[in-house]
Amino acid sequence: NLSSSLLAGGHPFSGQLLNRTPVPTPEVIDDPAIPDEDVAENSTPIMPEYDDDELAGLIENSSVSLMLLSLQNTYALYSWDELSVRENAASLHALAKKILDEAEGLEVSDLQEPVKAEFTRSLESYVAASEMLQGGAPLNKTRVDAALDELHRGSSSLSRVFESLDRPVLHLPQEVVEVSFSGSGRTGTGEELALLQRYLYEDRSRANDISLMLVAATKISAYCRFDESAEVVAAEPGRIFLLIEVRVTNLGHKGDSRLYKIQAPDISAFTLHYRDNIYSPVKLAPKTSLGEPYGAATLDRYEKKAGYILFDLPEALDIDECYLRVDLGGGEIPVWALGKRL
Repeated sequence: NLSSSLLAGGHPFSGQLLNRTPVPTPEVIDDPAIPDEDVAENSTPIMPEYDDDELAGLIENSSVSLMLLSLQNTYALYSWDELSVRENAASLHALAKKILDEAEGLEVSDLQEPVKAEFTRSLESYVAASEMLQGGAPLNKTRVDAALDELHRGSSSLSRVFESLDRPVLHLPQEVVEVSFSGSGRTGTGEELALLQRYLYEDRSRANDISLMLVAATKISAYCRFDESAEVVAAEPGRIFLLIEVRVTNLGHKGDSRLYKIQAPDISAFTLHYRDNIYSPVKLAPKTSLGEPYGAATLDRYEKKAGYILFDLPEALDIDECYLRVDLGGGEIPVWALGKRL
């Protein structure tokens, strides 16, 4: 046994032998931690972060800009100023699309969700209107009416959003401060020729005198082609044809030169101007109900060339504000005011 082994090894032993019966270990129970009173009082539920303030700021900083650009587009459409329409539509599209992208990226609370939805609708209408008006296609009544409807829809939605603001608008961009509602500028100087007034000039050799005259300017809505098709060509809704009668005469030879013939101006030399808009003649078939179309011709002494030039224009365009220029070369460009008569 253990005691005999210890004695045999020369180790004295005294005392009682170890009790080899296992002693049960008392079970240790962890008491629940009592939170510190200060920690319990300061802990709050984690709330989601919303972009409500960012949405309000976006509305405040863009509403006036959008509204004024919409008004400028509307004014240009009602005056059928095609150049101003394209320029204003491009400005509105760039601004509305930029703000729409920003608005769609905002996460707002349920309380502000209706405001965001209404603001988004207004921006989508502005983008749709401006996209209708971009490009080089001429305006017609269908496009103008559709664009005006979208502009009205966008401005109505924006007005409702604008009224929901509880603080004043502090930001007005400089480009909006400079917005003009006067349309593009007039091109007349007051010194233009009148209808039936001749413009006299010399040919390039300075050997012959030439007379150039605009006889009349008439609005028409349709004409007929005198060919196998017998097609009736009608102006699109909201547009009109302007028929201008041109007469060129070789007044005769002068000086010692033996050049007796002159060249009448080509049709490409004629352009019609309305404010800052420039229109080129429509190419006509050789035979129509309008009569002989005008075209370049070589004229001998005392011969004349008479014919018609046709322009496709907005119906609402004011003829009294239209001017016709003829580029004769060498910087010589006579101008007729179509609303001016002798």
